[in-house]
Amino acid sequence: MNKVYPTIMVEYTPSRDEWAQIAEAIWVGAMEGGSNHWIDYIHVSGHVLKSGYDVVDSNFEIVIHEDDGGFDEETETHRVKAFDVIVDGINLLDPERQRMALTVSELGQLDANDYDLIIQLGVFGKEVYC
Repeated sequence: MNKVYPTIMVEYTPSRDEWAQIAEAIWVGAMEGGSNHWIDYIHVSGHVLKSGYDVVDSNFEIVIHEDDGGFDEETETHRVKAFDVIVDGINLLDPERQRMALTVSELGQLDANDYDLIIQLGVFGKEVYC
């Protein structure tokens, strides 16, 4: 018979500065390689998606335009909030990657694929593009 061990849930509240670093690392990592296979471009209405403080302080609306694969076809768009995508995506990660994403000193342990997964989870609620 297999022994079942208890699960412990930990709650953590990053500071504004930590959230800014987390958001910036994830958006930069996703835009500079992680999400290029499915995102064509992101309309930010004058905001700076690569600025963690702008993302955290403004939680501005963005419109993500999916890549059409070079076929010049109209693509799907997704209207979301820049900071909400990060928070929702992190909340849906597995516990190990969630811990790394919320620990500023360990953000470098995540790679472009992890950043892309966070964005996909935040936009779609699941991984859609592998």
